Amino acid sequence: MRKIPMTLYEARRAKEGSASSSLVSTPRALRMPIGFAIVVLAVILGAAIGVYWLGYRAGVAAAESGALEARAGLAQTVDPLVVDTSGEGRSAGSQSPPIAPVPRVAISSTAALGPPPTTDPRQVGLNYFIIADGIAPDRAAEMVAFCRGAGLDVMSIPSHNARSLVFVLSGYGRDERAGESVKALEGSIRAVGAKWKALGRGNGDFRDFYPKLFKGST
Repeated sequence: MRKIPMTLYEARRAKEGSASSSLVSTPRALRMPIGFAIVVLAVILGAAIGVYWLGYRAGVAAAESGALEARAGLAQTVDPLVVDTSGEGRSAGSQSPPIAPVPRVAISSTAALGPPPTTDPRQVGLNYFIIADGIAPDRAAEMVAFCRGAGLDVMSIPSHNARSLVFVLSGYGRDERAGESVKALEGSIRAVGAKWKALGRGNGDFRDFYPKLFKGST
């Protein structure tokens, strides 16, 4: 059969259809090799870890620097327990009195008042303050040595059940009980008792001292 030739219009339409089909083509999918993707992910992860580590080290360095500065500031702080007894550096209008040092008394039988009497010097009819009764003889000797070293005139004598009694040698009459000298003596007993207690070892502070009339027997 003889092929019928296309007209000019049909040829133009066929040419335009061919050009349109060539323009509308399916795009190719972008494919990335698996190895390359793994390398990219490893680089990103390494960069993130590096940034974190740098930030961590910077924070640690800042904290250490702050701690050193704080220690230096504390080292330069004046200790409030250190008292300037020389008077220098104290303002003219300051009202804070200097703190007197606490005297340290040595426990010795040859201290301020010397050794106690060897015999009982009490007088019948006078009252004497008892600061300890019923204690061991060696404990009584230690107490007497301390009190005499602190300026309190005391001595010890044997008491009941092989124990000892410690009393103040300054006696007073009944009508002198409210006098200034007896009040001063009571204050001395309390002051020395506080020092005795400060030595520790279960010492008391003589707060239970009491007067006792001497009738010629212990």
